[in-house]
Amino acid sequence: MTTILSLPPELLTRILDYVYDSDLPSVCLSCKTLRDVVYNHSIWQRKCKQVLRRYGDLVGFWRRDFQYYGGLLQIKFDKGCIKGLEVLPPAGSSVDRPLRKTEIFTISMTSSETVQIVSVHNFPEEEDGEEKDVQRPCLLHVENKRILEYKVTNKKYILQKEDLNNHPVLKRWLDEDFLERGVDYLSSRHEYRWSPLELSSNSVSNVPIQPGLFKGACCLSGIEILSLYYTEDLRMLMVTNITGVLHAPARKFIIHGILGRPRVLTVEQQESEDILSAAHRHNENEHPDRPAAQQPFRIPKDCIHQDIPDIPKFCTFRCTAVACFPSFDKFTNTFDSHECVAHFVVFDERKFGLCLRSSELFILYIRVDDNELKD
Repeated sequence: MTTILSLPPELLTRILDYVYDSDLPSVCLSCKTLRDVVYNHSIWQRKCKQVLRRYGDLVGFWRRDFQYYGGLLQIKFDKGCIKGLEVLPPAGSSVDRPLRKTEIFTISMTSSETVQIVSVHNFPEEEDGEEKDVQRPCLLHVENKRILEYKVTNKKYILQKEDLNNHPVLKRWLDEDFLERGVDYLSSRHEYRWSPLELSSNSVSNVPIQPGLFKGACCLSGIEILSLYYTEDLRMLMVTNITGVLHAPARKFIIHGILGRPRVLTVEQQESEDILSAAHRHNENEHPDRPAAQQPFRIPKDCIHQDIPDIPKFCTFRCTAVACFPSFDKFTNTFDSHECVAHFVVFDERKFGLCLRSSELFILYIRVDDNELKD
């Protein structure tokens, strides 16, 4: 006699699709076999699609346009719900540290089989030092699949900007600039607007490095999240920051890598910034048809760089680039864009670097690992 436990896992997975969400924990407790099947990601994914079909298309990455902060939102299927998580750059100045995540909202089913959307991220409480995860009702609205709007609807949870200047949490910011940034950020947490971030899932042929998300600094600011992509004709490589701060606003730091100007340099030509610049001028009209598969690399001795524990000694591609970065005028409250000739270097599929020639600055960028986004 055939028992249910003798059925193949694929068939058990389809059977459990018909079990109510509230009954799945009991199924988990019955035996190890069924527990392993219930933990199968596809079960929860299909349930979310069946029950929350209206929101299933939101799964993916969204970019927030909020002043100079920007932001990255990841919406994904989780066990029994759909979660929206804010993805933050690594804390500190080390580029190889993992990304951080904080939950913004969840979409789930209640025991009465109704859809529930709640905000779950931390809001500062009245008492200094007290922060609690409180579920607050919120709304999600999508405009033509291009704009995702999120609002906390209960007015008692909405922080008014004029009430925040003396907020206990903000006493930690002593500098006036930091205080203003903190007030702006906290007063915005009841309302967000995102637009889709298109990340290519297919590999691109004949390019020095595949597109995707990376971590790295924008000039002398802290670590940010950046997106690398190509123009349609594959003549230009583009890098822009998704997250930002006052001195390096989101989408204002842009790298234009000119793929039609590859370079091959010796170690001696990279001895100093002056020698490197002279080598670029000398070879301006010499564009090798097929750059070497591997060539030596060194950071010019007079170049400022991050605390990089393992500096690559070889690179697979380098080309001329132009970096556009902003400078903030606090008197006029405006940004001016400055261009700097740069040296774009690819080490492998995980790392690339940028040498800003006039600023004598070298920056290393590391690809965001898939496991960082899956966690």
